[in-house]
Amino acid sequence: MRAPTGRLGFPAFWGAWPRFALVARLLAAGSAAAQPAVEEAEGVVGLEPIEVVAPPEPVPAAAAENPSRFVEVLDGAPVREGTGSVADVVEDAAGVRVRRHGGLGSFATISIRGAAPSQVPVFIDGVPAGDARSGVVSLEELPAGELERIEVYRGFAPATLGDAGIGGALQLVTRAAPAAGGLRLSTGMLAGSFETWRGWVAGAGVPGRVGGEPVGLRLHFSHRRSAGNYRFLSDHGTPFEPDDDEVLVRRNNDASQTVASARLAVPLGEWSLDAALSLVAADQGLAGLDYDQAEAVRLSGTDGRVRLVAAAPMLADGLAALELGGFGAVRGDRFSDPRGEIGVGRQVEEDLGGGGGLWGMLRLFPGDGSHLVRLRLETSYETFRAAYELPAAAEGPRQGRWVARLAGGYEVSLCDDELVLLADLRADAHVDDFSGDPYFPTRPDAVVGGAWDVLFSPSAGLRWAPLAGLELRGNVGWFHRVPTFGELFGDRGTVIGNAGLRSESAVNLDLGPAWRGRDEGTGLHLRLGAAFFASFADDLIVFVPQSQSVFRAENIGASRTLGLEATLCAGWRETVGLDLAYTFQEARDTGDAPYWSGLRLPGRAPHDLSARLALRRWGLELWYELDWLAEAPLDRANLRTVPGRVLHGVGLGYRLRAGDRNVVVAVEGRNLSDEWVYDAFRYPLPGRSVFASFVIELGE
Repeated sequence: MRAPTGRLGFPAFWGAWPRFALVARLLAAGSAAAQPAVEEAEGVVGLEPIEVVAPPEPVPAAAAENPSRFVEVLDGAPVREGTGSVADVVEDAAGVRVRRHGGLGSFATISIRGAAPSQVPVFIDGVPAGDARSGVVSLEELPAGELERIEVYRGFAPATLGDAGIGGALQLVTRAAPAAGGLRLSTGMLAGSFETWRGWVAGAGVPGRVGGEPVGLRLHFSHRRSAGNYRFLSDHGTPFEPDDDEVLVRRNNDASQTVASARLAVPLGEWSLDAALSLVAADQGLAGLDYDQAEAVRLSGTDGRVRLVAAAPMLADGLAALELGGFGAVRGDRFSDPRGEIGVGRQVEEDLGGGGGLWGMLRLFPGDGSHLVRLRLETSYETFRAAYELPAAAEGPRQGRWVARLAGGYEVSLCDDELVLLADLRADAHVDDFSGDPYFPTRPDAVVGGAWDVLFSPSAGLRWAPLAGLELRGNVGWFHRVPTFGELFGDRGTVIGNAGLRSESAVNLDLGPAWRGRDEGTGLHLRLGAAFFASFADDLIVFVPQSQSVFRAENIGASRTLGLEATLCAGWRETVGLDLAYTFQEARDTGDAPYWSGLRLPGRAPHDLSARLALRRWGLELWYELDWLAEAPLDRANLRTVPGRVLHGVGLGYRLRAGDRNVVVAVEGRNLSDEWVYDAFRYPLPGRSVFASFVIELGE
């Protein structure tokens, strides 16, 4: 994007804004104008006025590398230092909705532009966080204690991430190990409503050198726990009979998590080595739906991941960049429903899965630097096996999936970077290995315990910047997603699989302008954005209610999602900040079934608004937040709905810097009006709650 020039770099058609900026500037200069004039000294030589060009606002790397895509980069500080979680932060982005099954630590998934959570791949530092077993990632289970930023890709995932999600992608980028400096220590704690607390300790420094270059190391350990015993309004499963509604306390809704992570950075001449290790152990109760709480259902698991990346960003005199990487993961889960309280029967199941992968990514900068070629080759294998204690002791079959993926992209800048064109193509080969389940039939299209498929996902985009600060972006693409093993054969809790599922596919497109401007004289800044988006899906997989407590994965034939996103970010210097994000979407069933065709898709609210106003001064920050979500249908027939909601929140934070010490204190209140709130599949959410946190950092 070109930088705005002059003292007021706004396009002329924003007529009212320059006049407002001029008035603000005159008011700011009023006191200076009242001072006595100083007589011009003799011999002073007058010079021509010098025009000062305002420096361009920094563009996040994720947006710069994907110029036509609608990308939003969110600061990870509220997760590291404040009272927020990953789910809280991403929920405020345009086009994003988090589906929660409870309070802090409970299962929470992301939906972008109405896409199902399984259609939005989640990555941690470029490595997929999901697996072939479920394909769904709980945001509350991610090791986010050292989070640097969150990248939200709406509708189109970049080729550099590999997997092409139908709804886009979410990437968590953690803080790198330091390349210089002394020892840095930090610790903090959060405490609040519903017996919630979280504590952590971290350290970073340079423990040694290799070839005279510093080796960086970062360590982190945290633990959190919440009882989740909040009040909620239960309709006892009779939504049309309000006389039996009753206020209850959520039971068996506790959650705990322990995380340990390490990251190492080693310089090796033209190359650099980045290694990361994380271990996560979690345990939680599953309370079930609001009208029939479960007393003895538990889910626990451990997850271990390792990642190793070698990168050479400046090969062949800067004409090429190469990245080689690999990852491995092991995960074990135990689901226990000995009384059959939330599923189709009594179940105790232990799952063990694991896998790993390799990738190589090459970037070429041929010619004069206006061309960019990206190539990525990766392969991975995952395996999964279940063991059952109930309803009868049995060893489940081994299920595995091998994936080979080749992705390429080309980008060209024309007319002095005014016009950028790009195109991507992915080819995915999936080979499944499975032999059925003791309690469920084998997949019908399996041949001798296996199935394979090759899917192609092309996309193209453009970015046009006709005026300083103004951009127009547009994209179109065709994407696919194969069913997960959980969707095919699953039977856990309230969801069951469907062995007859077909792969999903969707054509996505979006188009919209973005404009930003800043007045250096007054410190006023404004950023506006809008995007029309559409998705036309075939064989869409949706979990559809089969009874009050059981949901089954089904292909609904076809669907159409049309929507509009709008964002506003305004402020004055660093003192006042206003952020607004609004999303409208109309998601309809367009399949052949006459009794469903034309109805709204379950779980898609037509209106979603998030707003945040912040005042900052003397290290203090006072903020107010508003969240409005319209009602959404609960079932495919649109007979039941999840009520809409309007939530209010306020917070106060203070940051003190004294030498090499940094102290951050924050207090936040949520759902101040204590509304009865429900989310995905009508899970009740917490009422009024208060949380406080502090962080102490020491070192250079």
